[in-house]
Amino acid sequence: MKFYHGGDLVSYAEKHGGEKALDFSSNVNPFGITNGIADAAEAAIDELSIYPDPYCRELRTALSGKYGLPADWFYCGNGAADVIYRIAAAVKPLSALVTAPTFSEYEASLEAAVPDCSVKRFTLNESEGFRVTDSILEEIDAEDTVYICNPNNPTGVLTSVELLLEIAGKCKLLVADECFIEFTEEQPTLLPYLAEFPNVMVLRSFTKMFAIPGVRLGYCVCSDNELIDKLYSSGPPWNVSAFAQKIGAAAAADTDYIEDKVRKYIAKQRGFLTMCFKNIGLTVVESSANYLLIKSEHDLQAGLESKGILIRSCDDYSGLSPGYYRIAIRREEENLRLIAAIMEIKGKKKWLRQ
Repeated sequence: MKFYHGGDLVSYAEKHGGEKALDFSSNVNPFGITNGIADAAEAAIDELSIYPDPYCRELRTALSGKYGLPADWFYCGNGAADVIYRIAAAVKPLSALVTAPTFSEYEASLEAAVPDCSVKRFTLNESEGFRVTDSILEEIDAEDTVYICNPNNPTGVLTSVELLLEIAGKCKLLVADECFIEFTEEQPTLLPYLAEFPNVMVLRSFTKMFAIPGVRLGYCVCSDNELIDKLYSSGPPWNVSAFAQKIGAAAAADTDYIEDKVRKYIAKQRGFLTMCFKNIGLTVVESSANYLLIKSEHDLQAGLESKGILIRSCDDYSGLSPGYYRIAIRREEENLRLIAAIMEIKGKKKWLRQ
């Protein structure tokens, strides 16, 4: 059984005699967890002998304070993937529209919850920089549930608020996945429009920015309280551990960490890597996220794995031709090691000057 998502370090270790890999396949904050999260994890030990709050009250209150939105607009889940599957089970759409390429779990959740759902794909064109254009409006029916990842995974390309609101005005439900939006400088979030558009659900995750994929914690925000209530009954109870709830409440209060340290660093390294990849001779999609989509005629995944480096092959993404890879943005010294390894694979001793 092949695991397509990134971050599978255990499989690498089993294959390579227990060795550790440098992981560019998983798009998480390269700085790791904050002191506040570490302290919250330690304090949560006292909570492990009791059942967690099934309604995540403390965590939803913390998120309410962070965004200035009512606490009952928030639903918390065991990672964003858990929320995605609950949305499909709660809404049970008979028709849906996804972009191609995009995160595969939207379509997978629909196949699991609603086998008869008619899923349409709006292909993003390489010639247009893989952008969602206003021609998507022609493909939307009034009963559609539309999924837009913003910035998109794996391209890192943003969709404007204006176009997203036009989409919301045409469909039954718009699921706007903003799991990577905190890494962007533009921040085209739909959170300020939720009161006006109860048919919009914003999806977010603690996993990426706060580097806690092992904790499993995500959430969605929607002003339709009836839909939020349905999410609770669309899967098993106690889906968010007490451990995760305490860590999430601490992370929600740590806003300076995002702006001052992480976002600016990622933007600088993103520009540096984009320049380097282009000078090496790779095709690079202009990204606003903490990862880059590149294209190469060489088998970079196999070549880099032999050097102890993992990247995400995108050969399973609908809408992408062979040779595309998604590469996370890590710390400068790690990024330099990646560049050197790719240059060696491509047989280059110096950059191509463009």
